[in-house]
Amino acid sequence: MATRTAPWHPAGRHISSLALGSRWLADANRGADEVFERWEMRQLAPIRIGTRFDLVRVLDLRLGRSAVQDMQQAGVPIGPVLLNHAHRALEFLVTMSADHGWSVEGTELIRRPSPGAAARAVPMPAPGGGRIGSREWLIPPNGSQILTEPRHLDTALCRARIRLRHPSAPII
Repeated sequence: MATRTAPWHPAGRHISSLALGSRWLADANRGADEVFERWEMRQLAPIRIGTRFDLVRVLDLRLGRSAVQDMQQAGVPIGPVLLNHAHRALEFLVTMSADHGWSVEGTELIRRPSPGAAARAVPMPAPGGGRIGSREWLIPPNGSQILTEPRHLDTALCRARIRLRHPSAPII
């Protein structure tokens, strides 16, 4: 019996990690079919924030990329990350553990405003579908359901700030 290294469809067809990531992302909405219809037409789909994940927008692209590099070097799990060309920003899908006290300079926490309030939506392209408008995935959802932990992002942003301000300074 051969071992399978990737998920399989019951009919025996291979399901890619991007397909699993797309399903997971679309399921954040009540109408996942509408999300897939938009993606099939190469359009952005509004994905609800505050149902499966929150979103942290890092408003300085260099800082955001440096934070990604820092987390990768530290071996910290990183969830999906969107590149927002229009705002020159990175948008991290984070666990919903970030509290209302999030106040990291140069970032914006996007979350459900309060229990019972309507969720906010952020336009997102299909994972693996390339750039649509001003958005594309730097790290697409892959079906693992891993999200970035806000505390890891906070630490990485602090370290990245130091590195960008003082490139020759050692970071401990």
